[in-house]
Amino acid sequence: MSDWTRFAEHLWARGLWIAIDTLLVAFLIYRLLLLAKGTRAYQVLIGLLVFSLALYISDALRLETVHWLLDRATALGPVALVILFFPELRRMLETIGRVEFWRASLGGSSEEPMRRAIKEVVTAVYQMARERIGALIVWERQDTVAEGLGIALQAEVSAPLLRAIFYPGSPLHDGAVILRGDQIVEAAVYFPEISQNPAIPPTMHTRHRAGIGISETSDCIAIIVSEETGTVTVAIDGAWTIGIDAEHLERLLSDLLLGETRARWIERVGAAVTTVRRPRRERSARETAPTREN
Repeated sequence: MSDWTRFAEHLWARGLWIAIDTLLVAFLIYRLLLLAKGTRAYQVLIGLLVFSLALYISDALRLETVHWLLDRATALGPVALVILFFPELRRMLETIGRVEFWRASLGGSSEEPMRRAIKEVVTAVYQMARERIGALIVWERQDTVAEGLGIALQAEVSAPLLRAIFYPGSPLHDGAVILRGDQIVEAAVYFPEISQNPAIPPTMHTRHRAGIGISETSDCIAIIVSEETGTVTVAIDGAWTIGIDAEHLERLLSDLLLGETRARWIERVGAAVTTVRRPRRERSARETAPTREN
């Protein structure tokens, strides 16, 4: 019985280490996929998955010519991966080296970096509003807004950095700043299209139309500071709110970026709205249904 006991203990220990090894690999893959989500790397990963599936199917169906071509293409795989993923690999290594990555992975609070970034953005926005410095800040959510359209930065969000970017003497002050999570990923971004919504008042010019336009085509949050009036406008889903104050902007960003309910967002923003305009196509679609007037 002692031999069987030792054998069982060996199997148990071996199985335990295999389970730990498997869980560690699965955890790392999961975290890397989270880092790649919403970026160009995520699309490349899907392409690699399709390529691997085609390689397997061509072999299973004995499509010798197709399989030969695909198999020869795999020889260039390592070099191609390094070239394609170079910016993402650098960002991944930088993120893994931060304490916040492991704190969030081990069950710590992952909201703290975002809460800090929200406070920094709100501080910068209203400092620029007081000084009549025009700005367009676009905060991504699920959709990737701009990839390679501006100057890559990869810097933590901070109020001094945002003010320095939009300072009229800065070479990056024209265009939009793109935020992804708690990072400034690009500056001096020029969107190829601006909103043509006829409901936009004539007092709103190119910067406002660009912010509203990008919110029409993605789920981002666009924050626009007017250099003429110093008012702050927020555009979401093609709708815009003019004259939102600092308290309600911080609550709005917290609700949308930290995953709180949309109903709570509507209730809070309603108290801060001074002027709200929606695209005509949305208004006409709602004319047939009963609505509540505020």
